[in-house]
Amino acid sequence: MVENSQIKKFLNVGMVDISIMLLQHYRELGLSDEELLVYIQIKAMLDRGFYEPSTEKIAHFMGTDARKVFSIIESMRAKKLVVFENKHDEQQRLVTTLDFQPLYDLLLKLPSDNATRAQDRVDQNPVTVFSDEPKRSEIFELIEREFGRQLSPTELETVINWFDVDHFLPVLIRAAIKEAVLNQALNLRYIESILVNWTKLNYRSEQDVIANSKRRKAYQIKKNQPTNQKTHIPLDVDLLDLNPEQL
Repeated sequence: MVENSQIKKFLNVGMVDISIMLLQHYRELGLSDEELLVYIQIKAMLDRGFYEPSTEKIAHFMGTDARKVFSIIESMRAKKLVVFENKHDEQQRLVTTLDFQPLYDLLLKLPSDNATRAQDRVDQNPVTVFSDEPKRSEIFELIEREFGRQLSPTELETVINWFDVDHFLPVLIRAAIKEAVLNQALNLRYIESILVNWTKLNYRSEQDVIANSKRRKAYQIKKNQPTNQKTHIPLDVDLLDLNPEQL
């Protein structure tokens, strides 16, 4: 039986309010499981009045080191999900805190549950349209899986710019990653050069990429085929007395 003192201790520690919407849609925002857990740890400290969440304490709670925690926070900042903000605490000391308002803004822009249910009703019709457009989080996961590691903050910012600045199509980003894997050139600059070239060629789908690949392969095969032309050697003359220019 649990003693009253233990119950009191449990209640005194406090609770953390986490949006159910965030728990259901965090991957659509580009958050990884680790980033979500760090967010929860930070929010718990902010809710308890700690303006500067301690990376050392978070690392202790998660069984990792402070540098790893800071790297995860930097990753979230590179994805534009959190900003660092300078403010004065209750003792008027200047501190740096974390503001997750950008994350909440993105969360509120997601389709509502009602819209999702309406789509489900539409999907019950005989004609169903399937979308192969990858989500932003799937692109991040694909790159990290192929690279075999987490992306650095600089790399994360590069990929984010593909979406928000360059406006590359997600389906072409996925195809460019596959192309880089096939060519054993796993670096973001190479992938970016592919995307720039495809954009100049006005590619709009993976089918455009496949069609161009087939054309290039057909051209290479034709180019490498031996010619059937033979040198004409006249047989009714004496070659020893023949001027070479007459051949």
